Amino acid sequence: MANLQARPFFYINTLLGRFYSMKIQKTALMGMSAVLLAGLVVGCSSNNSAPASTSSGAASTSGAVKNKDVKVMRTYHPSMEQFKGSETINDNKLVNVLKEKSGFNVKFESLPKDNPNQKISIILASGDVPDIMLIPGKSDYFKLAQQGAFEPLDELAKTNIPNLSTFLPKEILDASKLDGKMYGIPVRVAQKVGNGLLERSDILKELSLKEPTTMDEMYTTLKTIKEKKNMAPLTGAAGNPGAFMASFVPYASAFGVGNSTVTKNGKLEFSWLQPEYKEYLTTMKKWYSEGLIDQEFAINKDIKDKMINGTAAFGTVYWGDALAIDTSIKDKKTGGTLQYIPPVSGKNGAAGFQEEGIPGSYIVIPKQAKNKEGAAAFINYIMNADTDKFLTYGIEGQDYKVDNGQIVQTPEQSNNIPWRTLYFFGDSDPSFNARLKVKGFLPYYEPLLKFKQNREETSYAPSIEAYDTKFTELRNYTEENALKFIMGKRDLGEFDKFVQEFNAKGGKAAIDAMNEWFTKKK
Repeated sequence: MANLQARPFFYINTLLGRFYSMKIQKTALMGMSAVLLAGLVVGCSSNNSAPASTSSGAASTSGAVKNKDVKVMRTYHPSMEQFKGSETINDNKLVNVLKEKSGFNVKFESLPKDNPNQKISIILASGDVPDIMLIPGKSDYFKLAQQGAFEPLDELAKTNIPNLSTFLPKEILDASKLDGKMYGIPVRVAQKVGNGLLERSDILKELSLKEPTTMDEMYTTLKTIKEKKNMAPLTGAAGNPGAFMASFVPYASAFGVGNSTVTKNGKLEFSWLQPEYKEYLTTMKKWYSEGLIDQEFAINKDIKDKMINGTAAFGTVYWGDALAIDTSIKDKKTGGTLQYIPPVSGKNGAAGFQEEGIPGSYIVIPKQAKNKEGAAAFINYIMNADTDKFLTYGIEGQDYKVDNGQIVQTPEQSNNIPWRTLYFFGDSDPSFNARLKVKGFLPYYEPLLKFKQNREETSYAPSIEAYDTKFTELRNYTEENALKFIMGKRDLGEFDKFVQEFNAKGGKAAIDAMNEWFTKKK
């Protein structure tokens, strides 16, 4: 489940939209979710108080810059269509205050909704470039950096973006470097977790069952529910590419193969080719043949209804969907209850979900930009904690109030300024948590933070063409055959043949190319 590539920018502001629309994450079950974030998280505090100020850093750099005219070209976001009346992205109550406070005469433009990368190429070739651009996608970012389209930022960052060192960890910044030089700033991703193992706790309580903690206990629990309730207690949604792996990641992780790659003998290997993956498929086949797994899982595109109706007791569910499920259960007044439980463990305690939070979009200053110092200083101003507080909550008295030192904002107040995230260059933890809290998502997100997450090493790699161009095809081929193995449409005795087929499709060349980076990195 590697490479959590670019999720649409600043997702949380459109998460209510994703509440009703669906999207598949490249390698995880965001298929049950949708329009996902490019926000970020390194902390999980839900404290709504203002973040500590770093305004001195912002003031010193912006004040030293003479040219305050800055043009910003950002990616499209649906909130651009939510301005009211005569308001625009360049003329509204927040951006006008932002200009006044910062001293920058900043002008925002947007890339088109469709084919933004084509437009980026046209802009860069024209020579008439903005001072700041947002580049969606790792592959395009590294390709353009290799072509010399962007200004190296190492020196500019030292002099004009001091807030960068506290905004992003060094490891994330290093992952954006090409030949040791930084050409872009990753758009910080606040979300640390996505999916979790959701349980209909009322069903277990009804049958006096304890929460399963291991694969063996899960099997016993599923068997009991099947016998007592005459239902397939474990459901999943494998009806879209990438969704199977995400739906069943807790069980694959119990075998140590929940991520796309594993490290063996100092090198990366595709998890899907390992003997442990065959063991995992063997177990899933057994559960499926015994009716413990929803017989429709391979065609399901969503499992919310089955969790709501109590026709399933366990499912891998995105935290945004958990709110929708819980709300529907409460509306039905059937006494149903939900809770996230730790992912079940296997041999040697193997368990978990894939680590989240790897950026897939980049902030760059084009090589031909007219005001590079001003651009860097403006980026620094936006990354300032006082600015972040302003963009998170808006104007005191209009968009929020302060009660006993705590910021209080109603959902209505938050929804009145949905476009505020257009001005971020990445999400801060306080901003992300504040928006989750006001939308009601925080009680479903926070419980997942304590559960084990497994690092996917390839997420930290630069764009490697032989790997990136084949990844989706290889993942889809693996899923296609995994479903056949589980459902008995292909004999597991042919697993070695599947491995040969996988490598013939470019699997060996892909992992060899990735290992050229990985072994040097070490």
